[in-house]
Amino acid sequence: MKKNKLLYIVIAILAVSQVYFLFTINSLKTKVQQTENGIAYAEDRLERNISGIYSNVDRKLEEYTSLVTSCGYEIGEFNLQAFKVPVTFTLQPKTLTEATAVFLEFGEEKLPMHRQNTEFVLTKDFAITDEAYPSIIIEDKGVQQFEKHSYLRINRMKDKVFSSFSPRFKGETVYSAQEPYDYRMKGNIDTGSSVINGDNSFKTIKYIVTLDDEIIKTYEADFVGGGHIEINDNFKMEKEQTLIGKVVAVDQLNFTHEYLIMHYVAGKGEQRERYYENEKITAPDGTVIYSFDESKLY
Repeated sequence: MKKNKLLYIVIAILAVSQVYFLFTINSLKTKVQQTENGIAYAEDRLERNISGIYSNVDRKLEEYTSLVTSCGYEIGEFNLQAFKVPVTFTLQPKTLTEATAVFLEFGEEKLPMHRQNTEFVLTKDFAITDEAYPSIIIEDKGVQQFEKHSYLRINRMKDKVFSSFSPRFKGETVYSAQEPYDYRMKGNIDTGSSVINGDNSFKTIKYIVTLDDEIIKTYEADFVGGGHIEINDNFKMEKEQTLIGKVVAVDQLNFTHEYLIMHYVAGKGEQRERYYENEKITAPDGTVIYSFDESKLY
């Protein structure tokens, strides 16, 4: 009897010990995870700080070695008839005499800047498909000096005029190369990171599905900025019919923006891959003023 009691006591102690050890192990795991998270956060913060330091050093070096004291640009009002946007470039040379002349060179085009006191100014019109990275040319008594300055660089002119986003489908799609040629979508279309340009935001956003260019389904978004559109549909197709899904947004200037989300030809073994910068911008009069397709990358 005493042996049984002793055995029960030992079992109870072992059980309590096991629970204690499990609790201790889990506690240690939590602390280790917290420590790892803290280290990862510290490393990320350190990397950002280092990157910021390098950027600041690069900026200071550029300012020190530059031919100009200051430079920059200002975007003007978009011309809705010519589909052009004026950009005014301004700079101030570090050294200046009565004979100093300044030019900006855009590829093969060399344009004189107009002198205003100690500054030089030039306004030039650009299409929204253009990029700008002019060379500065400073001439004084027959001596020419050249410089490219990052403060005058414009990578995506269209982003200076239009709002945009990078929508993508997050969910599952099911389709078959054999009959029946159904295309199943279940998930959400997320607008992704948005670039909102001033007052020219979007006023309507839709997801439109077409079958051989005929609209078969339209999803109205209940938002005009960031958000997602829920999709849960089965689209029936016949062999070699083309199913296309696009996000279509209209901005405050009544320009239509289209983003390709889905493209599938019934009977094919796979759907066309999407590149999420696909975008087409159409003016109110039907003129396509910007078109990007991933096929241009190959």
